[in-house]
Amino acid sequence: MGKRNNRQLNKIYSRPLPITLTSQHYGITLPTLYPHNPISWIWFMIRYCQINVFYPVPESQTFEVHWENGIFKVVDEESMMKLWQMGFFGKGVLSRSEPTWKERVLARKKENVEAKDVAMEDITKMRREERKLFKSSRAQLQELELKDRQGIITAEEVEQLKALSETVQVLRKKGRVSGRSKSSIVERDSDGEDTDSEEEEDWEELAQLEYLQLQLVETFFLKFALNVINIPGIASTFDLFKTCCYQYDNNQSIQPNNKFIIDYVVYHHFRSLGWCVRSGIKFGTDFLLYKRGPPFTHAEYCVLVMKPDEQEYDWFQMAAKARVIGTVKKIFVLTYVGCPSPEEFKELVSQCEKDDTGLAIGDLLQQYKVSEILYRRWAPSRTRD
Repeated sequence: MGKRNNRQLNKIYSRPLPITLTSQHYGITLPTLYPHNPISWIWFMIRYCQINVFYPVPESQTFEVHWENGIFKVVDEESMMKLWQMGFFGKGVLSRSEPTWKERVLARKKENVEAKDVAMEDITKMRREERKLFKSSRAQLQELELKDRQGIITAEEVEQLKALSETVQVLRKKGRVSGRSKSSIVERDSDGEDTDSEEEEDWEELAQLEYLQLQLVETFFLKFALNVINIPGIASTFDLFKTCCYQYDNNQSIQPNNKFIIDYVVYHHFRSLGWCVRSGIKFGTDFLLYKRGPPFTHAEYCVLVMKPDEQEYDWFQMAAKARVIGTVKKIFVLTYVGCPSPEEFKELVSQCEKDDTGLAIGDLLQQYKVSEILYRRWAPSRTRD
């Protein structure tokens, strides 16, 4: 309904991954590089060498992830928010996506709810109510305007016409400026603190019942690709790899076409290309691709991972998925994954068992090849000559 405050969002979600760069840790920025100016190249290389030679690499924060009843979850409040703000990992089990359950409950307990206490779900609810009121008022206004043009309007309806006209104008103007997200509503002072902060004891009175649930592919990405999580009871990266594989296949032998491996290869592929990858289950697909993340824009692509062992697909279901995805203005992507031979896969897995560093898993995953196909629904009325 209105433009979001991207400046505030850029400040909150400034880090796309939960890792700390040397330039961020020491407050050093690389100079602007002008391709046509050789001096800028020299100065850029000098600063680049200074950062990589004279400054030690900072250690990234490690997050505690618990493995319980087949679920990877984060229970620490600070870790939940950081994992969400730095890459949009996981989902709050009592929220739509961002873990805001505690904030919403505390906001409802207060008599006077200020704007800074409103969560994303509450903002969406208010927008829908305003939109519903605007549509009903506009429909009544159009009926009275039609009667006015036909000359059959009464004096009482004339007064009602004036009042509805003012109401519609107010709602239309309010809709243009009220589409602010929770992040843009929060006002902070120059030190980064809330301008009207509440006492911390209000937060301590309510027990945190929500936790951040991570997908299997997200958990393995945080461990294998970034190494920023610690899972009690799962010592090595390969142990985590086997645990995730057995969630889809109860057999004690891991096969090349294991669903977890196929899904992770696709997830890692799009993450490495700079996309924010989220679950696409609400649209009947495997993943959603965002340019930056849910607070900024809607997802642009829906990704369906095609199983390599299936030769035939139900194209009636595929057409239904394409129709749903086209209705929500997204692009349907079919992703095919090429698997290594069973002999080669078995040899690489044996190497992974002997390797404690987890580097052999990278050699294993490199044998999978990913290719994408855009699926578009054919509309005869648009394509006829």
